[in-house]
Amino acid sequence: MFDKEKASAHLYEDLKHTTFHKRTFKTYLEDRKKELSGTDFEVGFEEILNTIKNDINAITPDELFEINLFLSEEIHSKFSAEGYPVIEKHLQNLNDRFGIILLYELPTSTVCTSYMFQYGNYTHYFPIYDMPSKDGGTNLDSKDFLHFNDYIILLTKMILDNNLDGYEYTFTKDEEEIIHRITEENQNHLVLFKEVENEYEFLKNAISTDTNGPNAQTIYYAYTFFKQSLEMKSRIQTEKNPRIVILDSY
Repeated sequence: MFDKEKASAHLYEDLKHTTFHKRTFKTYLEDRKKELSGTDFEVGFEEILNTIKNDINAITPDELFEINLFLSEEIHSKFSAEGYPVIEKHLQNLNDRFGIILLYELPTSTVCTSYMFQYGNYTHYFPIYDMPSKDGGTNLDSKDFLHFNDYIILLTKMILDNNLDGYEYTFTKDEEEIIHRITEENQNHLVLFKEVENEYEFLKNAISTDTNGPNAQTIYYAYTFFKQSLEMKSRIQTEKNPRIVILDSY
């Protein structure tokens, strides 16, 4: 999600004018077009700047991916001798200055696929209007994202309650209250609970033959998904953060 005021003030100016470690953002995009010649690469310098200046919430996943990749390459190049923690700190500071707020970063391509599988499952039964990219990822209304996030919380809680990953879990009073609140808010939305149950049964059966793929990762990462989804639910303010961008960049 984004802080559009910070993006308009700082990200816009730096992408337009600043030479980072080796190059400007404009030069980076020119290099990317050469690198990806023969493809349908369509990320334009002026288009990105106009979006950021007016409202970064309208940015496409492809545009945000290029910004992230540019900043990452420049920071890694400049601070490569200082080690990963230093590089990550510099990237975090830049993102904070530029109004780019990272909610959750998935660790591997398989886990990313697992998460996006669940997004696909949810939107199959509960269609939403979003702005998907050709290469994966989407820009969607934060209210719609929070509904999907509730689905993930309910699904992973069911996985954990039934010890599908072989571990036993206890939950805090606050976590149980959040589950109760989600259940109360959706008490007339019986289809949601039915699909959560159906997906749970599918995963329970799939784990017998899929121990490494995306379905298995939904089970093995259920606790992480659960905790991160609770955190995102607490951080996203729909009035202040009207859009969420999911990057499927593995």
